[in-house]
Order: sequence, then C-alpha cells, then structure tokens
Amino acid sequence: MKLRCIAILNRQDIPVYMRSFDDSPSEDSAVKYQYLAHTSVDVIEERMANTKSSDLYLGLLQTVGELAIYGYVLNTGARLLLVITVPESVVRSAVIKEIFQQIHAGYIALICNPFNDGQGKLVSSKFDLIISELGRTHSA
Repeated sequence: MKLRCIAILNRQDIPVYMRSFDDSPSEDSAVKYQYLAHTSVDVIEERMANTKSSDLYLGLLQTVGELAIYGYVLNTGARLLLVITVPESVVRSAVIKEIFQQIHAGYIALICNPFNDGQGKLVSSKFDLIISELGRTHSA
C-alpha cells in the first residue's frame, strides 16, 4: 500500500486540507486529487443515506485506475479521504482505520485549539507534522 493523498472536506464539501505524497508533485496531480475527492462525495452521501450505522469508517468508496479512495465521516459532517495506490496484495481495513483514527485525533486537536477560527483552510504546523509522519510511514 502506498499512500498518495490525504484530503479533508468540510460539511459543505469544500476541501479544507489536501496533502499529496507523490514523488514529484505537480499542479496536475493536485487537480487529479481534488477531482477524486469531489467524485467521492457522491459515494459518501449515498452510503450515509443507505445506512443507519454509527460507524465512522465507510471503507472503499471507489477505485479509479490504479488508485483506491477510502472514506471516513466525522460526527461534525467533515469527511476524511485517503487515496492509495491499489496494491497487488489485499489491504487490511484495520490498517486503513488506524490511519483514519490518527488523522481524526490530529483533526480534533486542531479544531479544539482556541486560536483556530474554524473557517477556511486548516493551517497548523503540528497537524502538518502528523500528516507528514503518516505519509512518510505509509508511502514507502
């Protein structure tokens, strides 16, 4: 499994955080990941409408070419998305859930910060460090 992108969308489906882990990031890859995030919103809304489960983890949302997109919805309505390269072996959902839980914990710490205005893009060096560590660990 190779982590390619982490995206966070607010409840209005606006990307508030997007981090790519491509070897050579470009403007095209940024647009590609934004496109994948927006196409995943429809799948998320469909899954949420059809299930009454309290589980935040939505699992595999879609595959596009060599990429697989996984989703996780927070109680606030924010959506976390992971884009990974489709591996030749099976990806255990426990690994994906663990990544989402680490992102969720970092997100909560960021949102609960009294100096965070909660509007617009998520900007925090501490949160960036958490995401960078996840990218370093899972992009090998």
